[in-house]
Amino acid sequence: MYPAYADFGADSGKAEVPVAMAQEYGAFADKAVEALVKGDGKAFRAMLSPGTEKMEQRGKGAIDMIIYERFIPFFDGFVKPHLVDQPFPTYRRIDGVKGVGFARSFFLSDGSERFYVIFILKEDDRLTVGNLLLDKKLDDVR
Repeated sequence: MYPAYADFGADSGKAEVPVAMAQEYGAFADKAVEALVKGDGKAFRAMLSPGTEKMEQRGKGAIDMIIYERFIPFFDGFVKPHLVDQPFPTYRRIDGVKGVGFARSFFLSDGSERFYVIFILKEDDRLTVGNLLLDKKLDDVR
């Protein structure tokens, strides 16, 4: 939705995410991706960060357009996730809300691999999707 460089800070690679936190936030990221794989834009939209939604400046309907025209098609053909997960501490620069970013990938039926980074934040004591970057790897957001 937004460029990682402008809106999210990523740790330089020295800090680690506690295992329990990576598991909790990772399970939420799994649910968000599962919604996109199933083509359920409504479920994914319900997981979005209220702060991220407030920052959207491209006009009414932009978020839904991104979900249905970019995110869902990106996950079309998803066969299985790559088993390596790369969690890293993250925060949203504008308001300092903290969370965990995950650099992930998945395989398609033709054996090719697609990469993405998803940012999971804790806002108002609930987990939310802060951002999803397609065709990005960990090095792209550091």
